[in-house]
This record gives sequence, C-alpha cells and structure tokens, in this order.
Amino acid sequence: MTAQPVESAPRYPRKTLRAIREALPADQVVAFEAARDGLDLDDLTKVAAFRDKWWARAVTAQDHQLDSDSDAGMAGDLALAEPWALASGQ
Repeated sequence: MTAQPVESAPRYPRKTLRAIREALPADQVVAFEAARDGLDLDDLTKVAAFRDKWWARAVTAQDHQLDSDSDAGMAGDLALAEPWALASGQ
C-alpha cells in the first residue's frame, strides 16, 4: 500500500508568454497584454523582468497557500522562524 498525498502540489506554468497568460486570473490579462505589447524586445533585461514579474503573478494565482502567505507577509502577519547564529560561539 502506498500513501497518497492529501492535496496535489500546484502545477506551475511554463515560462512562455502563452502559458503565463493562460495561468493569469481574468482580471490581470488586459494589463499583461498591454505590458507585453509595449515591451522593447531589444532590451533583454526588461524582457526577463517582464517574464519574471508575470510568471510570479501566475504562480501566486495558482498556489493558494503562497497567495495567502504573500498577503500575510504584506500585512506584517506572517510568522517567520527565529534566525540563528551562523558562526560558532555567538
């Protein structure tokens, strides 16, 4: 007998424009398309920043735990682990 996970892990979209667009909530698609259409493809730094920003939004929309953690972090309510000393003797 093998154990089955209670909840399957979220499947993150591929880092393609089509996959990102399909994974976005409907209320963000128009903003995504406007930003995409105005993107200067000669500036690779801006292309990478655009991809990363919108991929993160798509991932957050699909992973509800990540979404709630993000909201809690922005509100200052996220419980974080206590830091520990990295050097010995401190």
